[in-house]
Amino acid sequence: MRKYAAMTAVVLALALAGCTPARGILADAAAQGRSAVRTAELALETEADGRAGFGVVPTALADAERELEDAAATAVEASAGTASERDLRAETLTALRAGQDAVAAAQQSLDGLEFAETAADELATAGNTLDELATAGGQ
Repeated sequence: MRKYAAMTAVVLALALAGCTPARGILADAAAQGRSAVRTAELALETEADGRAGFGVVPTALADAERELEDAAATAVEASAGTASERDLRAETLTALRAGQDAVAAAQQSLDGLEFAETAADELATAGNTLDELATAGGQ
């Protein structure tokens, strides 16, 4: 019984503070996506500088892709009860999709199908958007 009372108190405190569980979950998903995109940025930069060992960059990009998929799944599952939470979820999912597209462009740049500079720009833009959502989402 104490466990339920404590959980109720935490949820109530979060709601009164303006940080509902959905907002926190979406902020966490955006932060996970941001981390994945920033890792992909570093991997692409390492490749461009000729400092990457065999297989390091493709592995890092594949890992980033998986992390972005996990973050998107988390965002989809977030229970958004209000219109503002639904809007935030849609915005988070859009940003995560942009991150996935940017990582795909980075992977294609390794095969010469995409310009590395274009992929780097896409990664930077997606990372910045996810950073804003991760920072503001929990507020």
